[in-house]
Amino acid sequence: MNKILLSSALLAASSAHALAQSSSDSTPSSIPSLETVVVVSTRQATPLRHVATSVTTIDEEQIKALGHTALSEILRSVPSVSISNTGGMGKTTSLQVRGESGFRTLVRIDGIDISDPTSTQGGAHVEHILSSNLSRIELLRGPQGMLYGADAGGVLDISTRTDSEAIEFNAGAEAGSYDSQRYNLSSSGSVGRADFYVAAAKADTDGFNTSTGDVVLKDDDGYNNATVHSRVGFNFTEQWRVEAVVRDTDATSEYDRCGWSPQVDDCSSEYAQKNQRLSLTHTGEDNQQELAYTRSDLSRTYRTEGIATYQVEGDREQLNLNGTLDITGNHGVVYGMERREDTSLELSRDQWAAYTEYQGNIAEQAFMTLGLRHDDNSDFGGHNSFRASAAYVFNEVANGSLKLKASYGTGFRAPSLSEINYNRNFYPDLPALTPEESRGLDLGAEYFYRDTLHLELVLFDQVVDDEIWFNLADYSYRQGGRSTSNGAELIGAMQLGEALTVTANYTYTDAATTDDIARPRRPRHMANLGVTYKPTELLSLAMHTRTSNDAIDIDGSALDDYQVVDASLRYQLNNTITLYARAENLLDEDYAEAAGFNTADRATYAGFELRY
Repeated sequence: MNKILLSSALLAASSAHALAQSSSDSTPSSIPSLETVVVVSTRQATPLRHVATSVTTIDEEQIKALGHTALSEILRSVPSVSISNTGGMGKTTSLQVRGESGFRTLVRIDGIDISDPTSTQGGAHVEHILSSNLSRIELLRGPQGMLYGADAGGVLDISTRTDSEAIEFNAGAEAGSYDSQRYNLSSSGSVGRADFYVAAAKADTDGFNTSTGDVVLKDDDGYNNATVHSRVGFNFTEQWRVEAVVRDTDATSEYDRCGWSPQVDDCSSEYAQKNQRLSLTHTGEDNQQELAYTRSDLSRTYRTEGIATYQVEGDREQLNLNGTLDITGNHGVVYGMERREDTSLELSRDQWAAYTEYQGNIAEQAFMTLGLRHDDNSDFGGHNSFRASAAYVFNEVANGSLKLKASYGTGFRAPSLSEINYNRNFYPDLPALTPEESRGLDLGAEYFYRDTLHLELVLFDQVVDDEIWFNLADYSYRQGGRSTSNGAELIGAMQLGEALTVTANYTYTDAATTDDIARPRRPRHMANLGVTYKPTELLSLAMHTRTSNDAIDIDGSALDDYQVVDASLRYQLNNTITLYARAENLLDEDYAEAAGFNTADRATYAGFELRY
């Protein structure tokens, strides 16, 4: 069956041109065009025509069609993204982009960096991001995030629902397998010069037995999450705007196999993250500047048989000045300065950065960027990184447009406060950890046909030098050598007639250590195939199939090859009420993403949405 899916994805891409010629002139939101606007690549709204980096977008309609409660499940449909989950919703989850570890991908929500300064390697806890109330997801794949100081994985930029001119209310409720419930409520609108958006979401599940090693207690390991998000803006004039964003997430999770010998299966964790962002924006005829202050406070507590065994808290403060300047209409620059302070328990670190990037085009066909960034870290001194990219659009190629693109970028990651403190306390005789450096090259081609067909082929080659890794032999952090990740992405999306949309992608990834050993939990072959059928404006049916092949676990053992099928149905009862149902793991596939951890059996869910 795996061969069938891979063949289907390749066939869908190769035969799309002929099929799309019979389609209507309608423009489905799921089909990228040259004029599709993205922000994550350049920190400003830019049509794909101008973009030479590799960017994937998911809009609100696609999020709802997939239907999953957790954002990490939505991201499984994205090219080059693999997810390693350790036992169900809310359990530790790693988002791996092009074979790179999850902490190497910068995650932002409405401009807020939600990385955890207290965690082992400073990454974001993606398992605690709910999909409710999200309107758009953009993923910049690879080490091209020079403007953000991002590492080799890229940048995941998430936006909540956009404001509406009229006052609008939205609500939803869902129930299903594992005694799961989900609720969400939001309101948005404008009053004079002010606009607002406020949302609350809650998700609860009894879950299932997380660990295969739990053969005595055999209890369900539940999870609950409550998230509140608000955004308020005021336009003093047409040029000046102030905006405030507040986000608060509280989550608790049960799991197995905690403590030292003997291990027990009565384990729980508590997670709380509070984020605030205040920004002032000036927009002129040919320029824009934004000054923003962001603060994030985070705490985590772990309990064994109800007794707190580990607790950590920390915060991150950032001050950002970002600007754009249009020099001639076809040529401009992006620039900025940043100051960041991370605190974890008694440890702290400052980092300053300045960057600028030239962005230009010739005759709306040739596009290029050249950027430089300098970071000054209080522990490790100065580091430079850069990005260069170029794209050229050929019009009227087989009645469509062909874009060739190339980009090269570098980055660095300083050892986290946790890594430094751990070795300092337990292994003081080991050499001091130093920053890692990364670099990556993308070469690609994209074909766009009448807003009904998009094909993309990307070849990527990425390297991380002086990699920091955890040595399981003596439980210390070591450094040295080089990890690599290279491969290819084949992506297709097409509209077949007025009712049918097909999306497909296949990713080949060869991720290896300095000893040329495959890196764990990185599938060599991944594929997604999605079909959406909308016979009327009121009814929508969707099916999505994902495949993972040829991955090993941290002990070198082979992980399961698997294929998981999800399906959903949505029906708009009237202008106010939409009903929906979905099935996850429809064929009840028995598989493991990480050795020793269970995955969900077939599960069904149903709910409704209100909008007025």
